Amino acid sequence: MTRLAFLLSLFTIGFLTAEALAQAQSSAQTKTQPKAASKPPASTQPRTAQTAEAQMLTANAPLVFEPNRGQAPANVQWLARGSRFMIGLTSDGAVLEFRDEGNPPVAPESLRTLTASPQPNLSRSARTAAPKPIKSHLVKLRLTGSSAWKAAGLAPTGGISNYFIGSTPANWHTNIPHYAQVKASGVYNGIDIVFHGDRGSLEYDFVVAPGADPKQIQLQFEGASGLRVDNGDLVLATPGGNELRHVRPKIHQQVGGKQVAVSGGFEVRKEGTAGFTLGSYDPKLPLVIDPTIMFVTFLAGSDYDEATAIAIDPVFNSYVTGYTYSSDFPVVGEGNVGQSSHVDAFFAKLSPTGTILSSTYWGGSDDDKAFGIAVDASGVYIAGETQSNDFPHFPWQPGLNGSSDAFVTKFSLLGDTIFYSRYLGGSDWDGALAVAVDSNRSAYVVGTTFSNDFPVTAGAFETHAGNPGAGHVFVTKLSPSGDLIAYSTYLASDDADAGEAVTVDASFSAIVTGDTCSFTFPFAGFFSQSFPSGCTAFVTKLSPAGDSLIYSTSLGSQTFWAAGVAVDSAGNAYVTGTGFTGLGTPEVAAQAYVTKLSPVGASIYFRQLVGTNGSSTGRAIDIDADGNTWVGGSTSSTTFPGAPPIKPNPSAGYVVKLDGKGHGPIYTVLLGASVNGVAVIKPRPRVVVQPLFATIFTAGIRFTGGTAQSNQDAFVVRVDERSPIVAH
Repeated sequence: MTRLAFLLSLFTIGFLTAEALAQAQSSAQTKTQPKAASKPPASTQPRTAQTAEAQMLTANAPLVFEPNRGQAPANVQWLARGSRFMIGLTSDGAVLEFRDEGNPPVAPESLRTLTASPQPNLSRSARTAAPKPIKSHLVKLRLTGSSAWKAAGLAPTGGISNYFIGSTPANWHTNIPHYAQVKASGVYNGIDIVFHGDRGSLEYDFVVAPGADPKQIQLQFEGASGLRVDNGDLVLATPGGNELRHVRPKIHQQVGGKQVAVSGGFEVRKEGTAGFTLGSYDPKLPLVIDPTIMFVTFLAGSDYDEATAIAIDPVFNSYVTGYTYSSDFPVVGEGNVGQSSHVDAFFAKLSPTGTILSSTYWGGSDDDKAFGIAVDASGVYIAGETQSNDFPHFPWQPGLNGSSDAFVTKFSLLGDTIFYSRYLGGSDWDGALAVAVDSNRSAYVVGTTFSNDFPVTAGAFETHAGNPGAGHVFVTKLSPSGDLIAYSTYLASDDADAGEAVTVDASFSAIVTGDTCSFTFPFAGFFSQSFPSGCTAFVTKLSPAGDSLIYSTSLGSQTFWAAGVAVDSAGNAYVTGTGFTGLGTPEVAAQAYVTKLSPVGASIYFRQLVGTNGSSTGRAIDIDADGNTWVGGSTSSTTFPGAPPIKPNPSAGYVVKLDGKGHGPIYTVLLGASVNGVAVIKPRPRVVVQPLFATIFTAGIRFTGGTAQSNQDAFVVRVDERSPIVAH
């Protein structure tokens, strides 16, 4: 089965410059209020504030084209994928697949906690929800009477695509170059056609040489049920009742070094073809006719791309992972309506300025999702879940055991080589949500297993699952080569448990966070606390050998869910998630929280982020060497701390900065519908007096039509801090 997957068109890539100006301390309450420092007299106290002004430098990733190196059917020469369409160029035309409405949109996984019950659903059914079906229509553009197309790439971008589809290496395709344009020369006598565009639109320029006759151009659309001209636009009706609109062409010539517009437009001709009408122009000069296909009418929840995690390297390259609906590229002649409900994993590497350096797409014949990512100098580590029995893995590793298995894959930094890829699972459902890597290049994988025979190791802390009908946490450490399991253990109670996130400290101790619904969860340590009822979040620190607990504690006596964890060089752990504590007004259902624990599990601070209405969730967290903390998530509140009044529709993604003592917000940046990943880097100063400013990379989702009923895609945003403003 051959798929088209063009990952670099999945993203909205924005680079924000935040001269962050600091907001006043939020009115959100904390469990422990630190003592206020004494203040100098008002007349001498400097006023310092960091702003959160943001400037969008790049709005959309460009549409790019790949030569067919075996990743598409043999009759396809070039291919690309936009937000709501795919295009394949053949020897006699262009096949366009565009997405139609599927079932009513399913809430993105990252937004479900905004409206969820205070008790987390840790059942198997909650972990195995089927993706919604996606319908599509095919339209083929032919040029009646044209010569055979011989297309060539123009304007290479420097990026590459990699495809690891199935478990047979012979079917993998790597280092496929990206081009910004594709040109088919001589489609008519003296006329070339050039394809280019961005994520939401596709342009095809007819370049008419001096003396050539533009009346030769005849557009024929197979798969359209009708053509008409509407206010200068060419409108194609589809069998499903939707419309595909070609915007009135821009027609121009270069005269004396200046671009001069030429009047003209579309016309419908006999036998269902279309062409162009032209006003007066100089036939001795080249002429460009530039139609644009806009996909603005297909905003009904048909696309579903989610960025789930992000990591960065020391030179400011970012790596984002997640999953996307894939689609078998349509083979011409197999009909004009397709349907796909298949998701696959992806990761993309971006340069510091946002150029996509590589796009990597991998999976099998069923659903594959990536949730966690880590990066070191040797490669990229990604963990997730797969239901494919042909997921890319090496023969010496076990295959799919149950209905779903966790997976961990290590790629080269460009994604063009798999160093190892393996299943982790037993005979039931298993899935990984996070991965971390230590300085020895060993990966630590955390997730949830419903298998009583999950591969645990002798001597590990817990080798027997708890309640056989419930899910439990697993923690697995791999050898640097990935071929051996250094240790693997359950963290299990007599009820339901779930593993959500992991980090590893300098002593090679894994720090794990997640959710549990039982007193019998393994709590340990002098400062540990359990909970009186319901479900709550836990934080557990394992010994380096994975055979004992350094501490294991819940986060309080009320209901909390965990989502992210980070650790500093001193071994302090920072956790974020969502709490249901009744804080604030009756309109507040859920609140994001941030907590800091000492290396032995003692609480240092606990902070909640809550507005006067709506809900907020914490989903991702990272820190710098000074203990400053950045939290990402989503909110439905109109009064989120540190932000101006907002109108969530239905949610707004946020990034909040707190100082080393949990005070703040220092600033709040609003981004998309949900921020699912945060990664922070702060360069070391060359001189002691040089100020340090962090760069924050975020990944998440946005709704391309502005509401939850519109298409969803992934975004990556970079925020650069600047000097604070100090006034006297």
